Amino acid sequence: MLLKRIKGVLIGGALGDAMGMPTEMWTREKINQRYPEGVRKFEATSPDDFFGRNMVAGSVTDDTINTVMLVNSIVACKGSLNAENYISALVKWRESSETAALVTGPSTMRALDKLEKGIPIEETGKWGTTNGATMKISPIGIVSDYRNPSEVIEHVYQICMPTHNTNIAITGASIVAACVSYGLSGGESMEYLWTLAEEVLEAAKGIGCETPSASLRFRLRYVRKLIETETSPDGVDKQRVLERVYDELGASFETIDTIPAVFAIIQLAKGDPLEAACLSASLGGDTDTIGAIAGAICGAMNPDFDDSIISELESVNALDFDALAQSILVYSPYLR
Repeated sequence: MLLKRIKGVLIGGALGDAMGMPTEMWTREKINQRYPEGVRKFEATSPDDFFGRNMVAGSVTDDTINTVMLVNSIVACKGSLNAENYISALVKWRESSETAALVTGPSTMRALDKLEKGIPIEETGKWGTTNGATMKISPIGIVSDYRNPSEVIEHVYQICMPTHNTNIAITGASIVAACVSYGLSGGESMEYLWTLAEEVLEAAKGIGCETPSASLRFRLRYVRKLIETETSPDGVDKQRVLERVYDELGASFETIDTIPAVFAIIQLAKGDPLEAACLSASLGGDTDTIGAIAGAICGAMNPDFDDSIISELESVNALDFDALAQSILVYSPYLR
């Protein structure tokens, strides 16, 4: 079952990424006009794609590409975390990929430029507050134990330091890694995810460079209350919640926006990765990254996917989820 859950993390992340790809950085209004019933299946990019990309339906972006690179880096280093190894793979990808410049986030691009200029790795990520840390971090959850928050945070810090060496980015990524780890352990409680986030928030204090930021704790509590407010005896009004999250908290590529949006999506989807991917794609803003993160956490908890979804993701993107999961399985703390 552990192998199936690890595959669920990887498939769920790619599913959310690919589903959100065509609407990435669109406004909620534009998405509602183009997809009045919401995004319910893989779609190709449109001629008015925000980045001018021409990508077929089911294509993933840097979220999944970086996740796969991190898996491969962990495996190549025999379970050890080596930022230099990961960064080396990232640089090679940027130099060889035709789409890298269109899908790589601003914090990562800035850090790579600084590294090329010889700036020490400890300094290059001091301005990285965006969700480039959280989007790729699920493999850290695979090799970490959520019951030891300090270990999770240290593992996250080792990988994120070159590009996202800020407290907000490291805290957000640590929350995601811990939630993935919890799902892999067999955890399925939506209630506990909120508790775990608070525990990681407290443990991550002082890690990474401090930058001005709104309170992530406040925003997580706010979005949880928001969902309760929009819940009636007939159930929760999902579209109303998405609208309020978008309007009141934002859905940009900043970590402070991304994590509350992810938790809202997971709660609305009740842990279902396909529903999480569809809701994320229809939210607006950084739809693919929010979808990738929510999908990975949901995939850990609920790793059952339709074979057609797996087949399309693998064929379009030359992915092999079984091989990836098998390669990193041996480094899971839940095998010990």
